[in-house]
Amino acid sequence: MSNPTVFNWTDPTLNTDGGAISPGEITGYQVGVRSGGTAGTYPNTGTIASPTAVSMPLTAISPPLVSGSYNAAIRSVGPTNSAWSTEIAFSITGVPQPPSGFNAS
Repeated sequence: MSNPTVFNWTDPTLNTDGGAISPGEITGYQVGVRSGGTAGTYPNTGTIASPTAVSMPLTAISPPLVSGSYNAAIRSVGPTNSAWSTEIAFSITGVPQPPSGFNAS
């Protein structure tokens, strides 16, 4: 996919042992993004502190993404973080430079 604006996911309902997730086990989500490198190592991340969140804008990723090809994964965070999800691939193309000559007079 080129130039996505939002990451979307479905909240988990079960633990890895098959038991139901209890209140407080998930406190939010972290999205990790890499360009090259190794799966599971994400120099660009974004965190959302909501256990019921199902989306995050790409603008929440820091440092900001520039033109290029990327892989991203998500994990739930809480007292114990989950493993990273399967990665998705996407690209960003044609990001405009910021305006120049900005001033106040």
